[in-house]
Amino acid sequence: MLYIRADGNEKIGTGHVMRCLTIAEEYWRRGGEAVFLVADPRSYELVNEHGYRVICLRSVWNDLNTEMDTLIRIIQSNNVECLLIDSYFVTHSYLKALRNYTKVVYIDDLDCFIYPVDLLINYNIYATDLDYFSRYKESALNTRFILGCKYVPLRNEFQNVKRTISRDVRKILITSGGTDNYNVIGNLLEAFSKQTWFANVDIYAIIGKFNSNKNELLQHWSTKKNIHFLCGIHNMSAYMKECDLAITAGGVTTYELCACGLPSVMYTLADNQMSIAKKVSDMGLIPYAGDVRNNMEQCVRSVIEYITDFYNDVNLRIKHSAYMQNVVDGKGCERLVDEIERMEMLYKEN
Repeated sequence: MLYIRADGNEKIGTGHVMRCLTIAEEYWRRGGEAVFLVADPRSYELVNEHGYRVICLRSVWNDLNTEMDTLIRIIQSNNVECLLIDSYFVTHSYLKALRNYTKVVYIDDLDCFIYPVDLLINYNIYATDLDYFSRYKESALNTRFILGCKYVPLRNEFQNVKRTISRDVRKILITSGGTDNYNVIGNLLEAFSKQTWFANVDIYAIIGKFNSNKNELLQHWSTKKNIHFLCGIHNMSAYMKECDLAITAGGVTTYELCACGLPSVMYTLADNQMSIAKKVSDMGLIPYAGDVRNNMEQCVRSVIEYITDFYNDVNLRIKHSAYMQNVVDGKGCERLVDEIERMEMLYKEN
């Protein structure tokens, strides 16, 4: 049994919980069980609707040290052998203390400090550039590592996607994560509506669970028949397979788009997306339009320029699509769970 510590809410979005749910689903597929540990009722609701057992710690999601005693009691009373943690609010003392009671696995995106854990996961495309091995060796830690986008935890629906690039662009997908606190969707739609190609395309905008602009967007664009708002989507791959272009923020969605071979343009709205954006841009994989927090207007202009290039050049879309699928094959979650189970077996043998 795998215990998972993760939260999701209006402030931090849903990404941490969603990728852990994908890992939990793979455990379930193999006949195992996952139990989630969350800080508060908001996170409890987010996980519970997916049918997994959830324990609410009644703690503070951005101050994990406040839950230490409660969490240790749960670990001891349930004989927890392995705890997977996905939170940016861990501290060195928090991880070190938990490691005295269970094997600790941590999903890292930020590389903020040397994490005292048994297994560290960084599935991002830039992970192998971070020189984990030598730095952790110098700290006398025997941490094992799972690095690189061959381990991206994507759902099974993203495996073996056959992409056919249409000559014409008819459908464009927009994603903005679970919150979209900067109203990126609204700004993009305003700009798109002024483009010559706007009348020729259908635009599908994913409205996240905690998007506070939902009602305003629905009301403002209700008369536009070619704009479709999608809420509570559980089959994201279906839209990625159907659309011809995408605009997205960073995060796991980047790798989903790659697995689907959907030519995309990226923007950022959070610090943890910057490294992904820089790497995919440097590789020529996905063009980067900028950070909306710095200059929304300039970022939107750049998005339009890249989208227009893709719109007018089918060969450019074919090239990017093939490159994206060559980088991400959609089988990362299987490999990731294989490695976690291998670690568990090694520790049991010792």
